[in-house]
Amino acid sequence: MTAAVAVNAGDFTAGSVREKMSPDEQVLYISGVVEGLAYARYANDNKATDGMKCIYDWFYQKDGTLLKIQSAFDNFKDYLPGAVIAAMVAKECGR
Repeated sequence: MTAAVAVNAGDFTAGSVREKMSPDEQVLYISGVVEGLAYARYANDNKATDGMKCIYDWFYQKDGTLLKIQSAFDNFKDYLPGAVIAAMVAKECGR
């Protein structure tokens, strides 16, 4: 199970993504995190694509996912943004 990790307020946090990045920059950043998580899942699954496909479908096909991620960033401002997204992916796609 993946869990978000609290960090010091001065670190790069979910809150700093929301506060310091433009909406376009947020989309690019979040897309990059999702890509990294999808590839890591693919590699971890010995190149089986089911888990990677679940992550891509969750982000690119399911309505409202970006807004849910941004809302989670607002709710968990002091956490690492990648960890917040990873926890959401684990809830949606397992592990």
